[in-house]
Amino acid sequence: MAKAFKARGIVVLMLESAIETGKRLAHQHLIDGSSGNLSFRHGLKITITKTGVMLDSLKPDDFVEVELGKRDPKASSDLAVHQQIYDETDYNAVIHCHGAYNVALSFVEDEIVPIDLEGTIFLKRIRFIEGRFGSEELAERIAKEIKEIGFAVVRGHGIYTAGRNFDEALKLAGFVEHSCKVYYLTKLFSLLGRLR
Repeated sequence: MAKAFKARGIVVLMLESAIETGKRLAHQHLIDGSSGNLSFRHGLKITITKTGVMLDSLKPDDFVEVELGKRDPKASSDLAVHQQIYDETDYNAVIHCHGAYNVALSFVEDEIVPIDLEGTIFLKRIRFIEGRFGSEELAERIAKEIKEIGFAVVRGHGIYTAGRNFDEALKLAGFVEHSCKVYYLTKLFSLLGRLR
């Protein structure tokens, strides 16, 4: 009984953290509209945002609990990606977001080497991976990238990060988007300078 109560308490704390993370993603301009999704693992289950919810105003009933390896039509369309990440890693939290700069760069670059300090220290490089949305192959590519470096950026679709908790995953998403923004603006200003 005490073990079950403790497990339920952890789920409540993670749910509160997930709701706060949705607000922080919006504040950092990493989501818009109903884009993005997030989840956390607890035991043999994950709790994930429902499809179509707005991450900046999440409520407890905007989530659905799913057993690992199972499907639920109410869950985010990215459920298979989250499941694959949890299958291949020990991470407890996953975030998917759509910052404008990483998405824009993904259309014109295959990979970038960050030029900002945090990016050079924490990221080293950012690859833009490809695949058909919703395919098992793309879910496997994303999970493999996250297993190797903690994040993945999908061409035209945005950032996936994972961590022991939402703070870790969010920090990494922020680093990726910031590095993409600095890279993008530096390239733009350099090009504008040549046009003078």
